[in-house]
Amino acid sequence: MNLIVFSVKKYAAKAKTTYKMQPQKSLAIFLCVSGICFFFILAGILAICLSTNIYEAILSNQMVLKPNSNAYNMWVKNPVPISLTLYMFNWTNPEEVYNKTSKPRFEQLGPYVYRETKEKTDVVWNNDNDTVTFKNIKTWWFDPESSKGNLYDPVTSINPVALSAAHAVRNWHMIIKRGFSVSLRAIADTIYSTHSVGELLFDGYEDPLLTMAAKMSFLPKGAAMDKFGWFYGRNGSSEFDGIFNIDTGARGNLGVLERWKFSEHTGFYPDKCGNVQNASAGDFFPRKLTHDSVIKMFTSDLCRYMELEFEEEVLVNNIVGYKYVAGQKFLDNGTKIPENKCFCDGDCMPSGALNVSNCRHGSPAFVSLPHFYKADPYYLDGVDGLSPEENMHSFYMIFEPNTGIPLSVAARLQLNLRLAPVQGISIFEDVPTVFMPVLYFEQKVDIPEHMTFMIKLLINFNVICLSVGIICITLSSIVFLIVFYKMWSKKIFRKQRHVQIPRHPNREEVPLNH
Repeated sequence: MNLIVFSVKKYAAKAKTTYKMQPQKSLAIFLCVSGICFFFILAGILAICLSTNIYEAILSNQMVLKPNSNAYNMWVKNPVPISLTLYMFNWTNPEEVYNKTSKPRFEQLGPYVYRETKEKTDVVWNNDNDTVTFKNIKTWWFDPESSKGNLYDPVTSINPVALSAAHAVRNWHMIIKRGFSVSLRAIADTIYSTHSVGELLFDGYEDPLLTMAAKMSFLPKGAAMDKFGWFYGRNGSSEFDGIFNIDTGARGNLGVLERWKFSEHTGFYPDKCGNVQNASAGDFFPRKLTHDSVIKMFTSDLCRYMELEFEEEVLVNNIVGYKYVAGQKFLDNGTKIPENKCFCDGDCMPSGALNVSNCRHGSPAFVSLPHFYKADPYYLDGVDGLSPEENMHSFYMIFEPNTGIPLSVAARLQLNLRLAPVQGISIFEDVPTVFMPVLYFEQKVDIPEHMTFMIKLLINFNVICLSVGIICITLSSIVFLIVFYKMWSKKIFRKQRHVQIPRHPNREEVPLNH
């Protein structure tokens, strides 16, 4: 017996240390959790480091116009409800037009509100140069509940047909003008006329001068009409605005106008003033705007582009926006901005009223801001009844600067006709030179709440990525440490020893029984 005890102690000192294998299930769980944690830690690091690249990739993908894309669905049919609000100017003392001591006096009527839909038609994709060609269809419905007055309200105004006819023949030979004057006097013995709001806007009215003008050579081709109305023939028409060709954004110039009516030049203004390129077509605008940026936008109503200048930073639904307004770059006729002189077409007036006569079939038409806001005092001094106010009569667009998405728009322009003496035309010989306001329109649109939420996500994308990255790294690290601690506490990783007594190769076992 003593011999056996001695043998055990002796060979126990030479025992080999071994490690007990732990259950495979616990180790598998630990490895799985560790893999998931390290994956989320890596994802968090990438989200923080590559947030800017991800942001640009998302915008680059979304800000490309292609069939069935999000940008296309919002572009082909306007998703935001639009209204066209019109105000008419009623001439209250037309019989005093030849009185040198009296000014034309006006009262504003309205608003007359029309609901508007706008959609694209005849869309053609030009894959060879990454452009798309299309036409606009605008449709209007009168909204009596939102209007003040009705379409039967009478409005007295300068007779636009007689004025245009006199303006068209102003440079003819005196003998011919005298003959025309007799015919004009027989048809229209006054320079003013009274018609309903509906007739002056969309319905139109017949005028014997139109019939006569259609048979004479002084009207440009295509200018003849069976009726006259400022928007006559435009409701539901796909031809009125012309054919547009814009960049799809595949080259990074989304919405930039390439051609209008198949040309890079309008033909209505000389030199660079007739260019259409590098201007927005009005649906998409540049990204990464700064205080020095100028918004260049083409409008077919003026047959030219207009430029908006930065004014201030404002908040729209808690989003910081850059406000761009119609200022001197748009309103000046070369006095303060020499390069604008080509817009005058040789007939430069004081700043504030833009000559659009060529765009309006030769009629002496001029566009300004409502009530001659921001215009030279010359215009207001010639009339009574107008009172310009910034909050009512300014033209502005507010953009989210990083994405170029419009947050709020107030588009306002006024149509004026220049009344001036025409020698040889009796009813116009003794009239004063004055700019007669006819009407002004307003389109005010604010971005819907659901779109505001998406914009907030976009502009806070880097912050969101940083937050998500920190959360992923922090939570994954905590989970890993907790699992590691629990595994450690269960002695998953600890070394455990047990004794294994080796058998002596040259020794025989001694039986226990003696």
